[in-house]
Amino acid sequence: MTKVISYIVERESRRPIQADIHYPETGGKAIPLIIFLHGFKGFKDWGHWPLVAEFLARSGFVVIRFNFSHNGTTRENPMAFGDLDAFAKNTFSKELEDVEAVLDDIVWRAGKEINCDPARVGLLGHSRGGGIAFLAAFRDKRVRAVAAWAGISDLEPRVNPPELDEWKKNGVIYTINSRTGESLPINYSLREDFYANKKRLDIPYAVKHLNIPILLVSGTKDESVPFAEAEKMSTWNMLARFEAIAGAGHTFGGKHPWTEKDLPADTVKALQPTIAFFRENL
Repeated sequence: MTKVISYIVERESRRPIQADIHYPETGGKAIPLIIFLHGFKGFKDWGHWPLVAEFLARSGFVVIRFNFSHNGTTRENPMAFGDLDAFAKNTFSKELEDVEAVLDDIVWRAGKEINCDPARVGLLGHSRGGGIAFLAAFRDKRVRAVAAWAGISDLEPRVNPPELDEWKKNGVIYTINSRTGESLPINYSLREDFYANKKRLDIPYAVKHLNIPILLVSGTKDESVPFAEAEKMSTWNMLARFEAIAGAGHTFGGKHPWTEKDLPADTVKALQPTIAFFRENL
């Protein structure tokens, strides 16, 4: 059996972070922890992510899934982009700070509220969350292993879109939420933040210089992050393992809302090497 606790990471003068902890109800020694990072235009309750967390918890891990503080959702409605001002002001630096805050928070929860070992921490990120996971793992020595599902290999192309001149002129561009059709604003400050902090936001450098185990999982039919990105990253570091899921798309068969009781077959295929990887390295 597993339990789920929902909580808020409060921070002075910064936006709070909504989180859920899944953990198996077992006694004995503290068990390892996996922190899940959602992607761009995502959230912790998107589609089948809660079921993924449950699957991992039943496999013997404490699992945290959380909303990045500026992902556009709210406490009142964590599954809708109700705060477009926050979404517009999001930056990669803010997301890195959010991961650090979640790590800091779990240190004092461990052994008190949750029987997990804060010295055995892994990060699992999806899409842009995979890229942020690489950066966070490189910066934070508490992370012992990092895995990415359909992870991006570089942030720089994402801040140099075809409409760059329009973005700079107007201070904002819009991306479409394909599920709802709504336009979501992105301020030019995202690009400014990247170039102001380029050294610490350099995913290729981070991946090449990580000295912890790395797992890359990618679907061969990914429609959002080209399969070639994961293939390329797998050559950057001798510690990297690469798992290709034949025929899988960007979300490994998942969609929002996810109304099924069971996980998509491609997600199960992604979970199998992921669980083996974290069991071996945490």
